[in-house]
Amino acid sequence: MSLRLDEVERVARATVTALLSAEIRSYLVGGMACSIYGNARVPSDVDIVCLTDSHTQAELKAILVARDSNFYTIASKDPLATYRVLWYRLGLRRSCKVDVLMPGIMNIPSVPVPRIAYRRSRSDLPLMPFLPLLLLKLQAWMDHREAEKYYLKVKQHVDAQDIGDLLELAVSKYNIDLRKDGKWLPDSFVRAAAKRVKAYVKSFPDSTEHWRDIGFSV
Repeated sequence: MSLRLDEVERVARATVTALLSAEIRSYLVGGMACSIYGNARVPSDVDIVCLTDSHTQAELKAILVARDSNFYTIASKDPLATYRVLWYRLGLRRSCKVDVLMPGIMNIPSVPVPRIAYRRSRSDLPLMPFLPLLLLKLQAWMDHREAEKYYLKVKQHVDAQDIGDLLELAVSKYNIDLRKDGKWLPDSFVRAAAKRVKAYVKSFPDSTEHWRDIGFSV
C-alpha cells in the first residue's frame, strides 16, 4: 500500500501533537524528515525521536494510543518479538506505521531542544538537523548493505538514492559544513560517519566532491 505525502505528513503532525499534549518534545528523522528538507521520495512511514527519560518505548506508544484514537498497536510479525507495532489509522484499510525512537537507539544522537530544526516554508514540524540526518541515512545504508536478511539488504538501494539526493541538497541548498554544523555532535558519531563516508565513496565515487564540500576527508 503506497501512501501519499500529505497522508504521511498528517500522521507526523498527529504524532508530534499528541506527544506535545503529554509534554514530550520530539523531532522527526528518517524519510519524513528527508522529505521536508527536499528529498523527492515519498516516505512510507513516520520515524520520530522522543526526548524523555521518564518513559519506555512501550509507554510512549501507550500514550499516543490514549491521546488519539487513530493510533493503535498490533503484535509484531516476528513471533519472537515482545514489542507491539504502532500504526495510525488514515481511513478504510489505510494506515501508516509510526516508529517511536529515543536517543541512543540505533546510535541516534540526542538533539538539544534549541537545535531542533524547522522548515517553515514547507512545514512547522520539528526535525533532526540536516547533517546528523544525512549521517544516519549513511549508517542505514551500511547496515542494510551488510544485513543477512534479503528484505533488509535490498533497502540499501533506496538508502543510496536518498543519500545522493541529500548530498545534493547539502551542498546546493543548505551549505552544510561539518566544522560548523557538526561541532555539537558526539566525536564517536562523527568518527563512525567518516569511516562510512569512505565506504560509500568506494561504491559511489561520483559522490566524492560533495563529501569534500561538506568537510569530510575522502
